[in-house]
Amino acid sequence: MKLSLRQLIFSITALSLSAACVFYISQNAIQLGNQPLLIRALLLSLAVLSALVAMYPFNPVFTGRPGAYGFSVCLPALIPGIAYYMFILPGQAGEGFSALQLESQLITDSSSNGIIEIGFSYPIYTPTISVSNNELFSKEVNIFLRILDGDSESSLFRGVRSNIPGSALSVEASVRGLLSENDLYLFNPIQISPMGTTEGRVVFVISNLEDGTSFTEALGRAYQATFELRDPATGTLLMEFPLTRI
Repeated sequence: MKLSLRQLIFSITALSLSAACVFYISQNAIQLGNQPLLIRALLLSLAVLSALVAMYPFNPVFTGRPGAYGFSVCLPALIPGIAYYMFILPGQAGEGFSALQLESQLITDSSSNGIIEIGFSYPIYTPTISVSNNELFSKEVNIFLRILDGDSESSLFRGVRSNIPGSALSVEASVRGLLSENDLYLFNPIQISPMGTTEGRVVFVISNLEDGTSFTEALGRAYQATFELRDPATGTLLMEFPLTRI
């Protein structure tokens, strides 16, 4: 079958639109997860429809019959995507979050030459965590580290923030600038796509140690150590999970 230049341009344009939609969906899961389910369904339907339209000139069965092609091929192909987003996905979704610590890393400690290398006197604790969002829409959480010692005194450390207000130089801002080029690190607030999982190293500046005590020693004497997920807007505790000892 020989296509005219007009038909070829038409097919390439429609196929390019389909590819652009698929690329946007795959690369913007968090942003797309903020949209209503109907918008997500329509975007997927646009990708499917564009691909089918691109294939129309190559289908000899429907030559000269675009209406028949649309009703018998295109419209039925839109049903699965709409059904998935509007009916199946809501039935699969849950509530809240699930999280766990995967690894435990310490960049610096009072007993480590890493202090000289990195330029800070505070221990920099960077555990690897995995946080899953069980709901239908994208979520943001702030992560904290709470350490309870044997005297029931609690120390709460907030993970280093992505955007730090003010222009004054601080340890948090310096650590953020030092580690921000590495995609392995996560900074508050952590963004998670719908029914998706975000994994990476969160960063804590441990600023309350005294008398030369190392973070490893302080953690070893702690009665309890947990991570907390909190709502960035209200500070409400969403969930907590245990810290794995170094």
